[in-house]
Amino acid sequence: MTVLEKYKTELDLVRQNPKLLDNYRFDKDAIDSKHFDRLRLNIAIYNDLKQTDYEIVKYLFAEEKEWRKYGKDGDIDNLYFCAFILTLFNSPEIVWLFLEAKNIDFDSGIGFDGEYLVSAGIKETYQYLKTADNPKKTELLKYIGEAEESCIYSQVDIDDWKEMKKSYFRCYKSPIQDELYFLYSANERELFLTKLPEWINQERAWTDEELGLYRTYAKYADDKVSEIEAYKLTLKKNDKDFLTDIYNRQLAELYVETGENNKALEILESVIKGTDNHNIIRDCIEQLCRIIIRTNSSSDEIAKNSYHIIKVQCKKYRNFSPMVDGLIQDVTDIMKEEKITAHNGSLPKAARTWWQKLFGS
Repeated sequence: MTVLEKYKTELDLVRQNPKLLDNYRFDKDAIDSKHFDRLRLNIAIYNDLKQTDYEIVKYLFAEEKEWRKYGKDGDIDNLYFCAFILTLFNSPEIVWLFLEAKNIDFDSGIGFDGEYLVSAGIKETYQYLKTADNPKKTELLKYIGEAEESCIYSQVDIDDWKEMKKSYFRCYKSPIQDELYFLYSANERELFLTKLPEWINQERAWTDEELGLYRTYAKYADDKVSEIEAYKLTLKKNDKDFLTDIYNRQLAELYVETGENNKALEILESVIKGTDNHNIIRDCIEQLCRIIIRTNSSSDEIAKNSYHIIKVQCKKYRNFSPMVDGLIQDVTDIMKEEKITAHNGSLPKAARTWWQKLFGS
């Protein structure tokens, strides 16, 4: 049985007994948010859509919306995919659920496409709104336009947008064009891990997209060796100077995590010498601090060299960020032989840095 066939079997059970939808309910207090269970059911529906599935998808979307409210781990695309499936039913009344999703928070206001609000059709949506009684009606019309003639979107806009969404979610449509990406997206980790080595070893020119996938897949597999190889290959193929320091810093962080402090120090020292970007220097200082904390020895040569670089940069910049400044104080205590106890796994995690937000990790 293929993965898609397994999803279809689960869908048929839900179709026969809608009470089984409770197994896909989001519980903010549960360890398992059922986020990917809902995705898999949506994938099955996408490949075997029936008009009678409308209530199932609406339920799944409502649960996905709750998942988004509480910021649980997962992929925001799962929410967008579920919303996209709802648009296939061309039901204007779904606009209220879409409006709620767009108003969850600031990020949703930007990320949840406004086109969803009139995805059932411009004319059809406004006809529905003429008689609709909802307290959010004024807010909705203020956003999309008071009348059909003043709508901020045209029907051509909506048709083009739907085609774009269809193309974007092609990865879930049978026949599956990219099996490994599908397994990654659906969080089928066990099967993914069996197929990853073959994908890595394929002969290819390595485009930027493929290199990005290599880094993403290696991280998903929790394979530090593969992650390191992915970043080394990325640096070898990289032709964009402004990304070099970013990739080098990420590679150095991996070396710190694997205890290869000498390699990390060499990279970090080189990056700091070659840039005046305060953000990059701050991130490098963080990793130098982590080298010293993991070593926890004032006599270690790598720790000494790391601390020297930190002191020079502190003299130049004085402050970096509350978290990094705190790490600097910790390493200062260590280098004064006031050792602290810190297990690798308990070190504070840095907030997402500006380059991660731009380029991903």
